Amino acid sequence: MATSHATARFKIKPYRRVVQVLLLAFLVYVPIGSQNPVDWAPSRIVQGQIPEPAAFNLTGDTWALEINGFDLAHPLAFLDTWASGKVIYLPLFVSMLIPLALTLVLGRVFCSWLCPVGFLLELNMKIRSALQKLGIGWKYTFADLRYPILLLCLFLAIVLAIPVLSLVDPPHTFGRELMNIFTHHQVTFGGIGFLLGLLLLDTFVVSRACCGKLCPSGGGLEFLGKKRLLRIHLIQDRCIECEKCDDICPYELAPMNLAQQRDFNWAKCDNCGLCRDICPTGALEYSLKLFSQG
Repeated sequence: MATSHATARFKIKPYRRVVQVLLLAFLVYVPIGSQNPVDWAPSRIVQGQIPEPAAFNLTGDTWALEINGFDLAHPLAFLDTWASGKVIYLPLFVSMLIPLALTLVLGRVFCSWLCPVGFLLELNMKIRSALQKLGIGWKYTFADLRYPILLLCLFLAIVLAIPVLSLVDPPHTFGRELMNIFTHHQVTFGGIGFLLGLLLLDTFVVSRACCGKLCPSGGGLEFLGKKRLLRIHLIQDRCIECEKCDDICPYELAPMNLAQQRDFNWAKCDNCGLCRDICPTGALEYSLKLFSQG
């Protein structure tokens, strides 16, 4: 009877994959469909050769995005700008309200549903697993540095009057390099080196190190979404304690702690749904309610 609960419900992962692929395709399209097409180098514009304006205005990436006059911004983009400029820029404040509201309700779902770097590193987990079976790579661990890095970036932004956080945000770096590739036919050594370093670290040293231990903007979203309304809920009478959810969790949060009434790191959970999908009895499910703990 318990198994029927698991087989009758839909899986989260296929829908999440569709969103991730569409977002990645969108980020590739932005520089191609922007007002500075690939055949209009900046030097030509300086000489007065202005390209025909695009009929549909589309600029930005996951840090800040404009779609035909409608703006959306990462909540940490507003904080970064405020720290560096010491003023509140109202248009940016308004543009981050929708992402902020989603974070407060759903948690850091940006990391599991919309982050292009997180998507690629999630796919890379299979490569890492295959290499581990061949005896290639290591399994180290280190402290969660996202909050210290976030605070350091904001401190430097205040002191230097430069939006430092935007320079080290992995998905924003990814978006900038896509713009460089498709618009200017080049890449920056710093940006590509940064992203390649994260990939190598993830592949050979610590799985999901960027998402779980290094990304400052992800840490900021974690803090903002700590008291979120949507959380994974465990139905005690369905749980058979198979621990499959523990094995699949990318951040090793051990969802089985919910069955054993132990502490669970709600803040770090990004509602990816992997534990819910793999549960053979349907014991793990999303629940929209205000929890008092965490």
